[in-house]
Order: sequence, then C-alpha cells, then structure tokens
Amino acid sequence: MEDLPRATMDKVVYRLCVEFICFLKDHIPESLHYQWRYFRAHGRLCNFQNPRRFSEKIYHRMRFPLPDFSRLADKVAVRDYVRDTVGDQFNVPLYIAVTKVVPELFDALPSAFVMKCNNACGATRVVLDKASEDIQSLVDLANSWLQRDFSRCNGERHYRSIAPQILFEKALLIDGRPAADYKVHVFNPAEGDAYCFMQVIGDRFGQITQNLYSTDWMGTAFKLGGSLPPSTCPSITLPPAQLPQMLDAAKRLAQPFGYCRVDFYVHDGGVYVGELTFTPGAGRCVFHPVKWDRMLGAKFRWPETLEMPSPSSGIPMSGVPDGQSSGEQQLA
Repeated sequence: MEDLPRATMDKVVYRLCVEFICFLKDHIPESLHYQWRYFRAHGRLCNFQNPRRFSEKIYHRMRFPLPDFSRLADKVAVRDYVRDTVGDQFNVPLYIAVTKVVPELFDALPSAFVMKCNNACGATRVVLDKASEDIQSLVDLANSWLQRDFSRCNGERHYRSIAPQILFEKALLIDGRPAADYKVHVFNPAEGDAYCFMQVIGDRFGQITQNLYSTDWMGTAFKLGGSLPPSTCPSITLPPAQLPQMLDAAKRLAQPFGYCRVDFYVHDGGVYVGELTFTPGAGRCVFHPVKWDRMLGAKFRWPETLEMPSPSSGIPMSGVPDGQSSGEQQLA
C-alpha cells in the first residue's frame, strides 16, 4: 500500500473502518450496542433498569418498544388514529400509497407533490414541478427506500414491524416552499396536567432553522441541540393563529403516552398532522442546561403500559390492509 496515493489510502482506511464498525454492530451483544450509542451521545451509560432521564426513557423505548409504536409511527396506518381521535381534516390529503413505484404512477399525480416512505425518517422528496423531474430517478429513489431496514440505522426497533410503503401526498407549499414544521412535544406525567413545548423548524430543505417556544409563545428555559440557528422571520417568530387548535389536537393524540411528539403543518388556514414520533432524534437529543434531561424525564409518565383500541379500518400494525399483500392502497 506504500505506493498508493494519500487520497486513495484515506478512502481504503475509511472503508475498512466502516466495515469494522458494521462487523461490531452485528456481533457485539445488544446491550453493549445500545450503551455504546447512548455513551456517544450523552457521555454516560444508560440506566435501562430504572430510567429517569428523558434520554434514558427514549433509549428504553428504542430497545423495548411497545407494539402500538409500530402502528402509529407508520405514516400510512397513523392516519386512521388521527381520523378517529381528532378528525380526518387533520390528515394531509393523500393521493396514493403503494408497495412498489413504477413510472406510470406519476401520470396521475399533480404537478407538485411530496413523495415519502412510511417507515423512515428523512426519506422525503418534495417535487415542485413534475415536468422538470427525471421520473425514472424518482422511481429508483423511492424503490431504494423500500429496500432499507430503517430500524437498523439507529436502533429504533419499532420501525422493524412496519411494512414499507411509498406515500404521495399533497405538497403544502407557501410561496413555493414547504410550510414550517411545528413539533409539539407533549409530556404526560403520572399526576397533573400535560406539559408541552414547541420546536419550530423552518426552511427544512434549505438553511434549516430551529426556534423553541412555550405554549404561550415565550422562550424556553433550555436549548435543544445547539447547532441550528434561530429564525428571525415573522412567520416563525409570531404565534400562528391556529396555535390553540394545534395544542388541543397534540394533547389528544398524545394522551395515551407518557411522551409523544406530534408534528404539524399550517397551510391555507388548516392544521395538518405530519407524523407522531416516539423516539425523537433516535435518543440523541441533548438539552442545555443538561439538568433538563432529568427534569423533562420526571414529566414523562413511567413505566409505560398502554392499551389502545384497534383502528376502525382494520389496518394492522404493518400498515397494509388485511388481505392486501402488494400493489396499491388508494386513500384519497
């Protein structure tokens, strides 16, 4: 290897390191794997036996998820829970959901739409003008998402039980750009009222920003992460007129859980649910000051026991209706 250029050697070493890490992930005991991930994010070991911090409870969920997490993290199946709990008007209009994407499918879609995978984070493509897109590239991208096992990426095991599908939804655009993402973190303690704070993500596919607010739109006493700058745009810094409606829906959707993050979009006066999240940031969320990790953990009802009614439509945890093993699911 002495005669190889430095850049080539760097690539070889990097590839060997990646392969070694993958080997360790597949062969070290599960408990060490999760402890290694937690230590990298938080600089200490995770107390799985008696979790008290917010981060510890999230990691416990990642390792020992409740069955309903799979159904409600599925971006197809969760639509029934949203409809039955707060009303179908909170669901983003859905054109179609399929288990395989073919070029002919795009003929029936409008010029602008959102393509996303139902069992992954970040597998989203906003199409502003279908005519300017390479359709085959979109087909290949979507089908590559279907082949991924997202549960292995960050150890979020509840994603493993979700049968993959591709959704095509209405694009919620404001002046040609995706609407802001209002993430409502809802904590339900063992006793007392729910505690909520808002995480507002702006310009998700550009210069991303993050603003944190209390429910009365004041600043929070803590920071989350630290790398994202806040927005100064009035559309972000001013409370939306639909804030009371958003908070009410978030609390109702999160009511069965000790903690749940409910994501919303506001568009043309309507409020739409983006998704329900049970393990935000795959447990890597770091609060500053760090005491808030324990303070928020105290507001997170524990231990978790959950009994929820089955969805009225008969969609099981996989998100594919009974008797339908492949093909399309027309929901709108």
